[in-house]
Amino acid sequence: MCSFSTVAVIAIPLRRPSVIEFLEGRTAEPRGAKLRILGQRPTRTARTAWASRLEQSTAPTIADLLAIEDPHGYFISTHTDRLVPEHFLRHQGFLTQNLGGWSPVYFSVAELPDPLPEDPVFAQLEVLKTYGEAIDMVGARAAMVRQRLAEEMGATVPTVAAAVARTEALRGAHNHTPDAHVRALHRALTGAAPITTKDGDPVPDLLLADALMDRLVEVEQARRAAQARQDADAQQRLHHLQGQWEADLDLSLILKGEYIAGRHRRSTIVIAEQLGVVIKQPAPEPYHEIKMAARTFDGASENWPALTKGGAVVMPQGRIRRVLEEGVVPRLHRAFDHGVRFSSIFGLIVEDFVPGPTMQAWVQEDPRRMTATLYERILATQQACELLEVDNPDWHSANFIVEEEHATDDLSLVHIDWGAARKLTDSEQTPEARQARRDQVQNLAFSFHDDAIAARVRDLHKALRTDEAAQARIQQRAEEMIDPAA
Repeated sequence: MCSFSTVAVIAIPLRRPSVIEFLEGRTAEPRGAKLRILGQRPTRTARTAWASRLEQSTAPTIADLLAIEDPHGYFISTHTDRLVPEHFLRHQGFLTQNLGGWSPVYFSVAELPDPLPEDPVFAQLEVLKTYGEAIDMVGARAAMVRQRLAEEMGATVPTVAAAVARTEALRGAHNHTPDAHVRALHRALTGAAPITTKDGDPVPDLLLADALMDRLVEVEQARRAAQARQDADAQQRLHHLQGQWEADLDLSLILKGEYIAGRHRRSTIVIAEQLGVVIKQPAPEPYHEIKMAARTFDGASENWPALTKGGAVVMPQGRIRRVLEEGVVPRLHRAFDHGVRFSSIFGLIVEDFVPGPTMQAWVQEDPRRMTATLYERILATQQACELLEVDNPDWHSANFIVEEEHATDDLSLVHIDWGAARKLTDSEQTPEARQARRDQVQNLAFSFHDDAIAARVRDLHKALRTDEAAQARIQQRAEEMIDPAA
């Protein structure tokens, strides 16, 4: 019998031949060893228990509201041959490409079997940290939640507690009817059919947004599970359901449910065009940084995750707490005139919807679009950050939207993810440091997952670095981009 007793931060290099052979040869029935990993969102059991706690409390508190952020309520069971979703394995080079050191490394918090059984993935697994009985975590700050409750939720603690109970009851009533559930939540968010508590108070829209995200994630995870077990009928049924939501409600989901360094970082994004918003939630993950060229394998350097601040797990609520305490991200949204709201209880970011494709998809569709003009627009965004005394080290092509009405030579780009941004210190205001930050922008080359496009980006960056006329255009555009009042 398998027992789970070790909770640890793990890293698994996926480019090893034995791992590649094992993952690419997987079958309908799991062949890998069992383990439990920290999931994207609280489990259904955890959410039901949370709602019951709030409903039964005669005087619910902020602590009761924040009980949902306990990381132990996030663990889900899986197998080693299911850690990388099937659809990624079908992308040529997903497990083998090493783009400038960005080799795929799986990074997660897991409950491991004790002892570890023989398994090709476990044979390559490295434990970066072991936790005790409780997982070290960074969550919301109760005082901040209390202070922001009226602004975020428009309600008192007892009303929010009742709204949670009502929302979870609705989920229970639609346990086997996800379509009716999603449409009910969507109608409530449009204002067409509000959902109210037993006392007649409206359920706050941030709670409805969280519930909508939760159901969309459940359906997508069910679809991926069906794909992994080669159940074509179930997969087609769920895919059709998602297609109906996209066609009828302009509702779609981007789920990065695993952290694979060199490929993507975990997050959940609901694109709700009819509602005019994009709902985002960072996933729980330990404090860490990526060390460049930390390892070498098969003659190629590899970037690897390294824990910081003791490897405490930052919950979605903790991530929003940091964003609000630092104040940098709200300021960037104001400066670039991009509306945003935050939920300190649920760890949500709700941004204005910007119509158009990501720059990543737009350029991948036609690599000739990666022009000097486009790259100047990107560098201008970075220079606007410099004017605001902000560093944004995460330059990624999927974080830019090419506005539809400007998808021509007169490009208009909107940066939509400032999660990594931070305020610059005085010591970082040197010419050398400014140039180093500017040079970081070319790292977005690897986000296209295309060697030719990556080479083109590096060539453009090198040429613009010494083009004084282009430098002047970039600086002028940067000054025009931001709202001085921000």
